[in-house]
Amino acid sequence: MKGLVIPMKRFPHIEDELNLAEAVRALQEFTCGEYERMRYSEMLVLDADNQLVGRVSLQGILKGLDPNLAQMFEGFQGKAGEFPNLPILWGDSFFSACNSRFGKNIKEFMTPLPTPVKENESALKALSIMLTHNETVLPVLNEAGDEVLGVIRLEEIFNAIVRHCTNIG
Repeated sequence: MKGLVIPMKRFPHIEDELNLAEAVRALQEFTCGEYERMRYSEMLVLDADNQLVGRVSLQGILKGLDPNLAQMFEGFQGKAGEFPNLPILWGDSFFSACNSRFGKNIKEFMTPLPTPVKENESALKALSIMLTHNETVLPVLNEAGDEVLGVIRLEEIFNAIVRHCTNIG
């Protein structure tokens, strides 16, 4: 797994006492390219003792801005002709409500952590966990399991596998 881990200093993370606005700013600091695109779609959340307590994803933030967001259009799929103004009506209330949520503690937007892996475990073990639990990022801990070293992403594992498989024979 060595060489595949993204160190914590290069992956977004915040303390669990911060609010959503601070978390969004921290996530947006990790951009790249001409158009300043965000590099990551999630971040780790640590407590005051630097221990993992959760994670926050773009989806989690958006759902947290309006808990009804995920269900808003479920009952209206395929009925656009009958409800053409629904997104406009909902949009006004969404934007007025979401502004007030940016002061909320990040804990309200966290989701449980995926199973971490330790630094000396194989990338294939990390891949197995990712595929089994539909994850794309796993925290990487030191051997003692008491320090977060960084993360491993599906993207790095995929690239390593492809490099290896195309260089055989």
